[in-house]
Amino acid sequence: MEEEQSGYEVKDKRRVNPDGTVKEETAKEEPKAEPKAEQSAQQPQEEVKSDEQAQMPPPNVYATMEFIVGLLAEQAWMMMGLRLAPGQKELVKDLAQAKAAIDTVVFMVEKLDPHIEEQDRIALRSMISDLQLNFVRQNQ
Repeated sequence: MEEEQSGYEVKDKRRVNPDGTVKEETAKEEPKAEPKAEQSAQQPQEEVKSDEQAQMPPPNVYATMEFIVGLLAEQAWMMMGLRLAPGQKELVKDLAQAKAAIDTVVFMVEKLDPHIEEQDRIALRSMISDLQLNFVRQNQ
């Protein structure tokens, strides 16, 4: 009586009878359309994902190189003792590492040169000049 008054309907979804035998209803109910509904619900998402992936351009090596140039330049400033490294309280001065970073930046910018716009080329050359001049000053 309480079940009828509360508005809830109880369904026994167990597949096995109390005596251990398989219920006939579950054998009939197993090939329901629910898995198909789940598949159809998943298919549009998968199609959307594949559409998004199709629209994304392949990784651009030159953009990655520009990013690395920026990281190396920042590292060079820190190794020259002109910028504080994140999380540090004192400046670090290691001119050998600074030189390696600057030389690598120069090499990578030479490789990037034909693949970047003039404005970016000017900015990178200016950055290299600043790094080299400050390296000479720190080396004196």
